[in-house]
Amino acid sequence: MKKSEIVNKIHSSLIVYMLIGWFFESQRKYLVFLLPTVQFQFLINNNECVITQLENRLLKEEKREDEVKESFVNCQLRYFNIHLEPHICRNLIHGCVYGSFLMSYFLM
Repeated sequence: MKKSEIVNKIHSSLIVYMLIGWFFESQRKYLVFLLPTVQFQFLINNNECVITQLENRLLKEEKREDEVKESFVNCQLRYFNIHLEPHICRNLIHGCVYGSFLMSYFLM
């Protein structure tokens, strides 16, 4: 397994954790700190994920530049044949992160 594939699997796992981790009472306190940190990272990094940037760098090093992704979530949506405008996708991402934060905070 290549490094970019490992990073992709970690990225997928983190997204699932951030979206449904609030179901588990023991994880809510961690999400209350993690989710605002992720949002802040997006704010200071021009709405780009650091993990996506790392994966793209690894893809370039592996000479697979044709697979470089503009957005992890956008690529996952396209995989399921869902096509959204960039601003709608961005709003969807932020809405899901805020929703997960609110669920974690109020259920804590």
